[in-house]
Amino acid sequence: MKVKRYIGNDPQETMLKIKSELGSNAVILHSRKIKKPGFFGFMKKPLIEMVAAIEENKEKPERDIQKGKLTAIVSNPPHQEGSKIDLLQNQIGNIENLLNNVLDKIGYNQDDKGNHQEALYKKYHDLLVVNDVDPQIADKLLTIVRKQVSFTEDNEEAILRTIRIAVREYLESPETIGDNFEKKRIIVFVGPTGVGKTTTLAKLAAKLSITKGKRVGVITSDTYRIAAVEQLKIYSEILSIPIRIVYEPNEINEAIEAFSDRDVILIDTAGRNHKNEEQLEEIKTLIKHIIDPEIYLVMSATTGNRDITNIIKSYQFIENYRIIFTKLDEAVTIGNVLNAKIKTGKKLSYVTTGQSVPDDLEIAQPDKLANMIVGEFHE
Repeated sequence: MKVKRYIGNDPQETMLKIKSELGSNAVILHSRKIKKPGFFGFMKKPLIEMVAAIEENKEKPERDIQKGKLTAIVSNPPHQEGSKIDLLQNQIGNIENLLNNVLDKIGYNQDDKGNHQEALYKKYHDLLVVNDVDPQIADKLLTIVRKQVSFTEDNEEAILRTIRIAVREYLESPETIGDNFEKKRIIVFVGPTGVGKTTTLAKLAAKLSITKGKRVGVITSDTYRIAAVEQLKIYSEILSIPIRIVYEPNEINEAIEAFSDRDVILIDTAGRNHKNEEQLEEIKTLIKHIIDPEIYLVMSATTGNRDITNIIKSYQFIENYRIIFTKLDEAVTIGNVLNAKIKTGKKLSYVTTGQSVPDDLEIAQPDKLANMIVGEFHE
């Protein structure tokens, strides 16, 4: 059994190091927070230490080096992507040694090698930024990737795969509404204007009602837009779901009581300008009147990075929430999905990919999103 200690700035980074070196079958034996070394270490955020182990493969590759060529015979070659990455990274050290010997013989300058690595780093950093990944987050990702993979032209496929793994790990598994309806659940949708909260609510209402057979009630406080109320009324009639309208925050409890026979209540709020503190105060007041709400912050994938950052700051008065991203079908790039996940530390939940109710609502799968963020690199 191979046992090794890993240290990272956060659990995701540490787990990525373990998976990249030991593979997805590694077992975590121990984890703890440790202080950074040095006199001022106690003033800084603690590091994460994990001890991981994996059973070593007894059938080791038989290597034969003849006439300057490296051949490897591997029993039962892996077919899973993760296994291929593990094998690739285990062989990188030997390949690099051979390359270095050749480069020494032909007088290759180490400074040129370092410059070439930096050029590749800049290439992938620029590609991430072009895909709307925040520059600081791009630096964080590539710093992790460079520790796992050598930045050379011959290794670009491995670089791409490792970037994709890093993105996927940071996106994490989504948290959805799920199937636990032992008690009545009250779900509130908040977010800026024009992101599609009302349509998203209708999609979830349809899925819960039709697919899961739940008794759904809808409440809207978005009385600023007549069209929003009428839109929900039409959906409610089609789905045979009752709807109530509240005009003041203190009316919300009466509306909730009226749905005492419902399994789940979905509450639509008015879209608020995230720059207007007075409008946001109305949302705060409404939420305070609700006991144990589940809150979803709805944002559009077409929104720019700076605006996404400002929206996140504006809604930081909400302690716990999940994230829904709309309009993935309209977005040229979706790096903001990753930005929002890392900056908030909150879980992704759903994404929407069109106007069709309820079909264009999907669970935010990290594999699919990572491929969308990194996939353009191949073009």
